[in-house]
Amino acid sequence: MAADGADEPVDPAVDAALDEISRFEESRSASPLTRAARALGRTRAFAVVYRTLMPKLDVRLARSTQGWVAARIKGFPELLLNTTGAKSGQPRTNPLLYIRDGRDFLVVGTNFGQPKHPGWTANLRATPRASIEVGPTTVPVTAEPVGPEDFDALFARFVEIYPGYANYLQRRGALPPRMFRLRPGA
Repeated sequence: MAADGADEPVDPAVDAALDEISRFEESRSASPLTRAARALGRTRAFAVVYRTLMPKLDVRLARSTQGWVAARIKGFPELLLNTTGAKSGQPRTNPLLYIRDGRDFLVVGTNFGQPKHPGWTANLRATPRASIEVGPTTVPVTAEPVGPEDFDALFARFVEIYPGYANYLQRRGALPPRMFRLRPGA
């Protein structure tokens, strides 16, 4: 199967949702907040404050504004990842930055540079079927771990959109982050 999902069976509903997401992505623009976050995000203090306060607020803002805040004020490609808790079996939602690779969405679990994997990565390993919300659109996905042969090139693309990822990687030491390819149409 091609990395961009080109050999995937066609599902008109998923294709329509991906078209909606593409139109939504075109509305994203950098703002002064984007530039500030790109600069401050490299610091350990920012990571501590952000991981403590923002994830729950990001979910509420994304859902209440249909992604408008992330797209037009924050200026980052952000999705909500809906998983099933690996231990609890309960629904879990995490706001994450993403990159696109053809039809696929890629996410990386740096855990803000902490030397442990974020819980959502264990959730995807236990139950690869999940869904994502990008703006007002929800799409079912299946997660696949990204192998070491592709990691460096893809991680460089994450650093391009948010330079703090390079600092997170350095702070993690010998523990590489888990990266997943989310294939639409689970």
